[in-house]
Amino acid sequence: MKILAIQNDPTDPPHLVGEWLQEQGFEIVVTKAFDGEIVPTTVPDGFAAVIPLGGSMGALDDHIAPWLPNERKLLADAVARDIPIFAICLGAQLLAEALDGKVSRAEVGEIGIYSVTPNSAAASDPIFNLSTDVLVTQWHEDQVTQLPTGAVTLASSALCPNQVFRIGSKTYATQFHPEVDSSIIQLWEADADNAFLESGKSSVEEEVRRAEAELVRVWKPVIQGWGKLIQQ
Repeated sequence: MKILAIQNDPTDPPHLVGEWLQEQGFEIVVTKAFDGEIVPTTVPDGFAAVIPLGGSMGALDDHIAPWLPNERKLLADAVARDIPIFAICLGAQLLAEALDGKVSRAEVGEIGIYSVTPNSAAASDPIFNLSTDVLVTQWHEDQVTQLPTGAVTLASSALCPNQVFRIGSKTYATQFHPEVDSSIIQLWEADADNAFLESGKSSVEEEVRRAEAELVRVWKPVIQGWGKLIQQ
């Protein structure tokens, strides 16, 4: 089974998420939108799911990333046809804007290791049924402030109410980055975006490195749980 990943930034590939899904037998086909590869407006035949990835641009920054209109149409098509999505950070924001949700600049961005709290809706979710606060890697200055119609929040943080949301039964979105480890953070710090510069932090690479084992322990089963949903 093939999964289409849309890479919006050269330093944010599928990485760990891709590896975990490949372990389940999926083929991850990456469209390098940042490098001029064409993003389709509908999900091509033969793809079981879509993963829109992160990036430093905003979800409506079409003047910076001219492929974003296509990507939003692609995500709207996937939702309309009930093709599963796992949307990450910018991808989650693009998913919201592709429908009737809204993205705004956060009052306080999140950079580094934070915790998110699952809510009562998560308790009955097939993959996000986490019973306690869990660690995540954050890197964002925008956030989804209005969910699309029918979407359900599954987890929140002190600074961001919509850390995880679900649409339908197999489409999920996370504001945080389950795909990254400290090697990716090192790249992001070397090419600092506005979110990092505005955070006032000099580095979060070491805190991410210290948390890596726990992050894998929590998020690998979640990602592979989504993989099992697709395989069903």
